Amino acid sequence: MNPHKRLSIAIMTGLCISIIALSSLFSSCKKGDTGPPGPIGAQGDSGINGSANIITSIYTITTSVAAGDTSSTWMPVSTPTYRWVANFADTFITISTLDVVEAYWSLSYGSAWNALPVTSLINQYDEMNYRYTNDSVSFTYYTGGAPYTKYPGYPATSPGYATILFKVIVIPPGLAVKYPGVNWKNAAEVATLPEVKAALNKR
Repeated sequence: MNPHKRLSIAIMTGLCISIIALSSLFSSCKKGDTGPPGPIGAQGDSGINGSANIITSIYTITTSVAAGDTSSTWMPVSTPTYRWVANFADTFITISTLDVVEAYWSLSYGSAWNALPVTSLINQYDEMNYRYTNDSVSFTYYTGGAPYTKYPGYPATSPGYATILFKVIVIPPGLAVKYPGVNWKNAAEVATLPEVKAALNKR
């Protein structure tokens, strides 16, 4: 046989073997079956105070009688004293125009938290409410006008309110986006949200 022809046959044979080998290689690289799931990862940290980054703070307004004098956290706003206020620093309220800030009151730990504002607390036309700005929150009480001039907890008129607890919750904008249909100016409605319920139940 012609040597050149023999060489051509050898080259062709080698080429065919290479093609077959490459085909086998690519066919063996096809996607395999899905493996078993990996182990469950560690649980992430809870948000601040454990409720989706909702921050809670509790403030106490007290009235006491010592040596015949009455001392109270309530301070008069004007004369006659139909309006009273108690101011507190709250550094968690950092952007008052963006944060949702709600306040609730109770007479003791373990009791239900009630939404503010509240009316007819002691007198028919009175109101207890709250205000806030960056780094501070204040609780206000309006007696309803004459003839009422005393704050909640005054020994002669309302001793049962000698201690009032206020819980302030600061809700980040992200949670507000999660519930677009909620009236964020209605603290009672806001209290029905699961994250807010958890914050109210947490001491």
